[in-house]
Amino acid sequence: MRTIRCLSFVVAGLGLLSSMALADAGLTPEELAALFPGIEAEHVTDSPLPGVYEITVGASVAYVSRDGRYLLRGELIDLETETNLTAERQNAARAAVLAAVDEATMVIFAPDTPTHTVTVFTDIDCGYCRRMHREIEQLNALGISVRYLFYPRSGPETEAWRKANNVWCAGDRLEAMTAAKNGEPVPSRNCGTTPVEAHYALGGQIGLQGTPAIYTETGELVGGYLPPEALAARLRATAARRAGR
Repeated sequence: MRTIRCLSFVVAGLGLLSSMALADAGLTPEELAALFPGIEAEHVTDSPLPGVYEITVGASVAYVSRDGRYLLRGELIDLETETNLTAERQNAARAAVLAAVDEATMVIFAPDTPTHTVTVFTDIDCGYCRRMHREIEQLNALGISVRYLFYPRSGPETEAWRKANNVWCAGDRLEAMTAAKNGEPVPSRNCGTTPVEAHYALGGQIGLQGTPAIYTETGELVGGYLPPEALAARLRATAARRAGR
């Protein structure tokens, strides 16, 4: 079940909780989770706000009062440290999800000694995805390893989906990826189950909205296409910021 749908159960259930007169009760994580399909007790943790739970599903974060009556959606900022606590939690959740993906299911373009690694959800036919790939050698020269996950935006049983499957089934996936992104045909070949469906579902789980979607090793969403030097600068700044903490 996708993250958005899971958290929608929280929103939909607020009226139910109010009618149950739980204002003074204070629910345990298990009790709160039991009220919503798709929410497990492990998704419910204490938040920095007294009397408020944090609910994290995939990379989506929401806050619910312990009595189950109030839902908070938005960014939680620590004004003392000027830290976006919600963004940090989302980044950590995304990093955990992406770290669990087997690299053997990815198409990876890497330099001999990577300095930074990005995980990129890509669509073969996406214009900016193709532009990024035309600069893959520059990215590698800057020490950036690019781990591709497939995300055909048009969905299953479409031409973009078929092209992704063809790239995966090719004898040389790196060569096939480059050919496909150059608009060249990649021969159709049946190699059994491919990771395309799993990657597509993963994109939904972390709330992906477009391609290329570029994520750092710490789960930060860089956003869409950036020129190689700009991406490298962004990654250096992110690393320096974290090292300075």
